[in-house]
Amino acid sequence: MSPLERWSLHASALLTAVTGALDGGLSWFGQRMGEFGPEPSPWLGPAQHAHVLAAPLLVFTLGVLVRGHVVPRLRGGTSGRGTGLALVACLAPMVLSGYAIQVVVDPAWRTGWSWTHGVSASLFLLAYGGHLALGLLGRAAGARQPLAEG
Repeated sequence: MSPLERWSLHASALLTAVTGALDGGLSWFGQRMGEFGPEPSPWLGPAQHAHVLAAPLLVFTLGVLVRGHVVPRLRGGTSGRGTGLALVACLAPMVLSGYAIQVVVDPAWRTGWSWTHGVSASLFLLAYGGHLALGLLGRAAGARQPLAEG
């Protein structure tokens, strides 16, 4: 993976995660009492808009990553880390449920897709963090090994 691809992936993942956490937090816990009862936070709309604008950047960079990193590893038969496979497994539910939230009109379906999106995105972030940590540990272990004498 090139440095530009790596930087783009990390930046878009961070931006999408932060805006998603803000959106989810305000949706579930950000209600306040208004004149006529509970009402959403005034920051909910901007948080949702920021997340909807950030998410396609992540989807694009993940597409580039699948083409240049995942597919060659799978075709080459190289045994990848389990966290990478977990990331791939979380992609479809996370992305598809994110789009479904935007287009369904029935409240029950919206709630179901919201839970699906929240759980799959949380699992994606856990796997992403684990994948990064294992990669850093692997690089650190490789740097500590002495050079082979030839």
